[in-house]
Amino acid sequence: MFIGWLRPISFQEVVAIADEVGWLLDAYHLRIVHDHAPHLCYAAFEGEELVGVITSVLFQKSAMIKYFMVKPTHQRKGIGRRLFETLMNALGNDRETFYTHAPFELIPFFKSYGFVQTMTVGRFINAGKVPPFNFTNAHAKELDSVDFEKVMKQVDFETFHELRTPFLFDELERKSSLKLATANGFQHSSVINARNVYLGPWQVRSGAESDAEKMMRGLLYFRGLKKIIADIPYDVPEVRNLYEKYHFKCQSTMAHMIKGRDPELKFENIYAFSL
Repeated sequence: MFIGWLRPISFQEVVAIADEVGWLLDAYHLRIVHDHAPHLCYAAFEGEELVGVITSVLFQKSAMIKYFMVKPTHQRKGIGRRLFETLMNALGNDRETFYTHAPFELIPFFKSYGFVQTMTVGRFINAGKVPPFNFTNAHAKELDSVDFEKVMKQVDFETFHELRTPFLFDELERKSSLKLATANGFQHSSVINARNVYLGPWQVRSGAESDAEKMMRGLLYFRGLKKIIADIPYDVPEVRNLYEKYHFKCQSTMAHMIKGRDPELKFENIYAFSL
C-alpha cells in the first residue's frame, strides 16, 4: 500500500467509495476541491486499486478536511491513519484552525490528534413530504431581487470570521444551482445526483428568522418533489425547529470538530453547511 496524490482519473473511484461508506459526494464537487488545493488531496493505493482518500480546502485562516474515507474492505488496517498523518504533515502550521465533520465513531480518532467537538451536526432529510404553505410568484421575485454574491460575502464573513468566498463562488456555480437571498441572508441548493438535492450553504443573520422561513418555503416550492438533504447545527433550536416544522427528519448526526484556535463561529447564522 502506498500514498500518492489524488488525480482526476480516479475521481469516479472516489465517488464509488463514498457510495459504499454512505458519504454524500459527487465528481463535480470533488473536482472543485481538487482544483483549489491539489497538493492537499491524497489517495491510498493497494496495487492499482484506490482504497482510501483524504482532501482538504484552504480558507483565509482555516483548513477544512472535506473527505476522509477508506473502502470498507480495507478499514482497520491503519490506512486512514496514514492518510490523515500525511495530510496533517503537509498542512503543518499553515492555518490557525483545522476543522472537520466527523462521524461519531471517528470522534475518538480525531480527539487523539487534539481535535475537540464544538457542535453536533444533524443530517436532515425531506423526502417529498411538504406541509401546506403560502408561496407566490411575488415571493419568488422577492428572493431573487437581492445581489446574491454581495450578501453571501458579507454574511459568510460575519459567520466564519474569515474570507472563504474564492472557494464558495466556485462551489455555487453548478448548472443545477438555485440561489435565493434577502438583505439578511442567502441560500443555495443543487441537484447532486438523480435522487438528491443538497441544501447548503445557507446562512441567515440571527434575528432574521422570518427571512429564513421565506427561503425554506422558496426551497420547497421549487425543489419539493425531490429528496432534500441538509447538514445543520443540531444544537441551535431555532434552526432545528424550522426544519422540523417543514417535515424534515434527522437521519444521522456528526460532530463539528476543531483543532487550534477556536474561531467562535456564529452557528446561529448557519441553517445548512456546505457539501
